[in-house]
Amino acid sequence: MAWDEQSLVGVSVLLGKLALHDPGGNWANRPSNSLTTIFLPWFPQTRASIEKRKVAVQTLGKEVPAAAWKLLLSLLPSTHQMSHGAHKPDWRDPVPDNWKPEVISEEYLDQVQYYSTLAVDSAEGDVVKLAELVTHTGNLPKPSFEKLLSVLAAKSILEKPEQERLPLWENLIEFVLQHRRFADAQWALNSALLVQIEDVSKALAPKNPIYLHHRLFDNHASDFYEENGNWQEQDKRIQLRRQEAIKKVLLFGGFDAVIELAGKVKFPSDVGISLGLVAENKIDAEILPGLLITDTPALKQFVSGFIWGRFRAQVWTWADNFGAKSWTCPQISQFLAWLPATDETWKRVISLLGSHEREYWTLISVGNPYQIEGDLIYAIDKLLEYGRPKAAIGCLSRILHDKKPVDPVRTTKALLAALSSDEPNYAMNTHDAVGLIKALQDTKDSDKEAVSLVEWAYLQGLGREYHNVTPKILEQKLASDPKFFCEILRLIYRSKKIPKSDEAPTEQKKQVASNAYRLLSEWQTPPGLGADGSFDADHFKQWLKIIKEECEESGHIEVALTQVGAVLLYSPPDISGLWINKAVAEELNKSDAEDMRNGFRTEIYNSRGVHWVDPTGKPELELAAKYKKQADDVENAGYQRLADTLKALSKSYERDAQRVVSEHKTEGSE
Repeated sequence: MAWDEQSLVGVSVLLGKLALHDPGGNWANRPSNSLTTIFLPWFPQTRASIEKRKVAVQTLGKEVPAAAWKLLLSLLPSTHQMSHGAHKPDWRDPVPDNWKPEVISEEYLDQVQYYSTLAVDSAEGDVVKLAELVTHTGNLPKPSFEKLLSVLAAKSILEKPEQERLPLWENLIEFVLQHRRFADAQWALNSALLVQIEDVSKALAPKNPIYLHHRLFDNHASDFYEENGNWQEQDKRIQLRRQEAIKKVLLFGGFDAVIELAGKVKFPSDVGISLGLVAENKIDAEILPGLLITDTPALKQFVSGFIWGRFRAQVWTWADNFGAKSWTCPQISQFLAWLPATDETWKRVISLLGSHEREYWTLISVGNPYQIEGDLIYAIDKLLEYGRPKAAIGCLSRILHDKKPVDPVRTTKALLAALSSDEPNYAMNTHDAVGLIKALQDTKDSDKEAVSLVEWAYLQGLGREYHNVTPKILEQKLASDPKFFCEILRLIYRSKKIPKSDEAPTEQKKQVASNAYRLLSEWQTPPGLGADGSFDADHFKQWLKIIKEECEESGHIEVALTQVGAVLLYSPPDISGLWINKAVAEELNKSDAEDMRNGFRTEIYNSRGVHWVDPTGKPELELAAKYKKQADDVENAGYQRLADTLKALSKSYERDAQRVVSEHKTEGSE
């Protein structure tokens, strides 16, 4: 209806009212988005005149100010705007499909200037709106830009309480910083205009140093960089600015003002660090030991930062000067835990805590193991001793990343203990655990039985589709030990000799069965295959003989042979040049091996995995030719039943190719 000039004003107001009730969502055609689409100056979706569009936006401002404000901001020039257009009416005054808006430069500039002026007028005297409009300053036409600066510097704004105008000042500062950092970008304002904005921001700047400097501790240091490159020098400058800011806060309101600042910012630890670097030693008594034990997160971060900053400036001369032996055990433990994790710190853990050192090792943070400067092995042993195996895994992973050999005993112990640890899940990175498992697999002196337990415990996180780390030891055990294969099979499948039970399995049984199924379904190490790639036909036949006997007895013979057929796909070629080992082909070809052949064929299908559909059917035809050739080869070698299986497979791929081509032809004609 908005295409009709007579309906535009009413439609705009209705969409604005709907926007007030819109709960939000991800679909593009929300009421507010529809308004923007209709009025975009460079691609309007209405045949109403520009004057009528202005009337519609003005009326919306009177009727639904909140919706009008959002619309005005969306109509300001931007490098990120796009539009897919709006649906055209089919019955009521239809718009031709080939209709396109013809927007000449003068008309575009007229609309942009009008909407910009309206936005500035709407925001005048409103600190919240002005703070939002400031982020669009770089896109405003010059007259609106100049008017906005005068509005920002108006007495009515400057006299507002400092805390109220704080977001406005911060947005101005951030705007200037962004444009200076990317001064070479096309969208960046020139230096002269930025100076004008800086002059306004200085007038708006709060006098209270808590407000004036809190943004320094509300962002990462990198957020204040004004140029690309020279990061270290810029970081030093930011740290010095923070330290100067803390000095001013101290002069303004003493230690209480610093605590107030720490409670308002995102990074209280940076407040603490800066205080620790610049404050006189008398400030220590305000913090230590009284504030060491606290449940307030901001205060805890502040104190940890203070200790780090103090130690960085004065090292052990400062840390040893408190008579900490008179503190409580929790206070000593927390103080030491916030010092660098070094051998020197650990000496003091022993001397100050003695038999209570557990409290230290339960508090020490090892979220980033690279921050540990002391003996990693010592730290790992202590973490394991005091129930923190997940933290120990992070330290073991650091050893691995440093290209040093991991200790298989400690690694196995940590991985198994982590399964029942009370530590939070984020205390251990799954990638670290998988990397350590691979290291255990590749270490010659690992206890293979212990490693197989680890693989079983972490089986859900292993696989070719994840980190490409497979349960290698378990797969080798399946291939070498037929009784183990039969045991795993029985964990998944019910025996045909046992009646079906209505009793629901326990969660533990479900988990065990899930692990067993994952192990068998991804198994690609066929029996008889050696670690060097050689194939022992006698071992393979003996292995097969045992599983046939055991599974016949247990009532699992069909599923067992199907599974064996699947893994035989990964057997090596024969030394004669045949694509499959003759001992394997012989077993697959036997008259009673239909289940094995079915498993073999199913695995061929599944091994293709996810793939794109080529409309020409070429990939399917190539597969059909491949398996026809393989069928001919094994038939010529005397394995006709196996050949028939492969011929049927080849035919199925030919049919797939015909289906793909036919379906795409049908879609194209539609």
